[in-house]
Amino acid sequence: MKEDIFNIINEINKFSPMAAVLGEPIIDNRVSKFEEEFGVKLPEDFKLFISEINGFSLMGTEVYGIYFDDKNPNTLGEIYKYEHRGVQVPMPNYLVPFSPDGGGNYYCFDTRIIENDSCPIVFFETHYIYQHDTSPAVTNNSFVDWVNEVVLDSTLEDYNYDGSPREEA
Repeated sequence: MKEDIFNIINEINKFSPMAAVLGEPIIDNRVSKFEEEFGVKLPEDFKLFISEINGFSLMGTEVYGIYFDDKNPNTLGEIYKYEHRGVQVPMPNYLVPFSPDGGGNYYCFDTRIIENDSCPIVFFETHYIYQHDTSPAVTNNSFVDWVNEVVLDSTLEDYNYDGSPREEA
């Protein structure tokens, strides 16, 4: 897992600062504070990732970091609070929204199932009312798979590392 995380970090670091905005590494107890405050256990692959890059934005795709200050309104904690306590149809407590899709929906960790230091990534549609027999669709088996497919592969289909559009072949 560590090698996979460091591979995606190295890949993200190839992008120019014009294309990627990276959060500072976490060197304090923010992760355990988040887990304690919200009663969820984050997957180890994500915790290792944010210990190096505490959230990022890459050509329109955002992954929330963990901050406990007023300077960062779009944080893992603020979005978790809003989507669980501030909406008419809240998310189940075990879902942790970590990346918006730009249309009001979220990619989330399904923290009910943590295996091999990771958990499934689901796509939660905020305007859909899930019933007891329906659940958000699983998009990827792990955070690493999600970053590789949804962030890196899809970004590199359209853009170069410097942020310029790819030329049509």
